[in-house]
Amino acid sequence: MGIGDLFLHQQYNMSTFKEFLVETSEMEQLRKNKKPLTDEECDIVKKSKATWIWRGKVTKAVWKSVDKNGKTTYVTNSHRAYNTATTLQGAIDRFHEFIKGTA
Repeated sequence: MGIGDLFLHQQYNMSTFKEFLVETSEMEQLRKNKKPLTDEECDIVKKSKATWIWRGKVTKAVWKSVDKNGKTTYVTNSHRAYNTATTLQGAIDRFHEFIKGTA
């Protein structure tokens, strides 16, 4: 474990490797169930400035996942962390409050 890993481990209180694996498999499942945002949802995300600049282009920082039971989960992530919410506004708030700072 490097010093950066130790910092993240302490800061986010990740106590076991098992918890890490559960979080990783949860993210994989969310990605498998990824669906496009509606035009209205895209407009809300863009107006709230929940965006990344990637390769010179503005991209949405929020996406959604719909499971086999029809439950929608909105996701925001960086390469270091992710967070979920049951509403679009919740995911936008999580982006501005936490995820943006992990980039």
